[in-house]
Amino acid sequence: MNKTYGEEAYKVTKMLTISCYCISFIVGIIGNGLVIWISGFRMKTISAVWFLNLAIADFIFCLCLPFRLIAWLTVSAVMDHIPDQQNVYLSSSIINFFMMNLNSAVSVSFLTVISVDRCVSIVWPLWAKVHRTRRLVRIASVFVWFVPLTVVLFINIYLIHDFAIIYVFYMVVPHFEDLEISSSFSLDPEISSKTYVIMYKDIFMFGIPLIIILICYSLIVYKLRHNKFKRPKGFQRTFRIIVAVVVCFFICWFPFNTWPVAAWLTGMRETLPDFIISNFCLCLISISSCINPILYVLLGRAHGANFRKSIKARLEMQ
Repeated sequence: MNKTYGEEAYKVTKMLTISCYCISFIVGIIGNGLVIWISGFRMKTISAVWFLNLAIADFIFCLCLPFRLIAWLTVSAVMDHIPDQQNVYLSSSIINFFMMNLNSAVSVSFLTVISVDRCVSIVWPLWAKVHRTRRLVRIASVFVWFVPLTVVLFINIYLIHDFAIIYVFYMVVPHFEDLEISSSFSLDPEISSKTYVIMYKDIFMFGIPLIIILICYSLIVYKLRHNKFKRPKGFQRTFRIIVAVVVCFFICWFPFNTWPVAAWLTGMRETLPDFIISNFCLCLISISSCINPILYVLLGRAHGANFRKSIKARLEMQ
């Protein structure tokens, strides 16, 4: 009974996960591609530069979603020890591991910088009016890309043999005993001293940015409520879209960053619920890569406005 239930749960999880990847790929490529075109070639505002870089990061991540599908589709061949398929599987696993970390690092970095930029514009408007230029924003964008890329490269080089294959394989084939699928592909899931690197990544690439963002918006709210502040044109729509993007990002990434620890503390690691929840976390990550263009349309939809104008209305701010 348990084995039958586990097999059915595995099949349903696999079907829903693959469907989510396919939908996220299609929506993400089209939506982020449109945002890149509008913000990169049709607009000249400072905020458009920030949203352009966010869209580029999500677009690249969406391009790599087919490699996750390859991991699911080639896992049977891996179990049968087919060399060519094993090489394809391992290559796709490494690409997945790298792009997942890169997308998280770049996106959270840009969201943090965008929040700081909003905070400076509201709290110190005179300084921002003089020094907040497109040239400064472009330089900051290059820096924001360079730092996360360097950190992620270090993490992948340091952890690739111990974590990349294990992590992606675990999300595709459960290791719980009642299913008896992965017994022929043994990997040591024990985490050595490199746990500290994982903790470093979660703290500095998720926890600290979240704290900075909360501080920024707390200062903004305080400024608006306790000081006489003349809101610039388009401030309301700017503030609303940024808050929506930030909230959705952290909602989608929070389970991914917290569930592994929760599963370990509760003794649920390598169980059926752990397998299902872990794949649900990956689905949320995939959704986060395509949700921003949807938010631009939903929050920017005006009466009589078409799809392109809705996105441009939300990105067209200083």
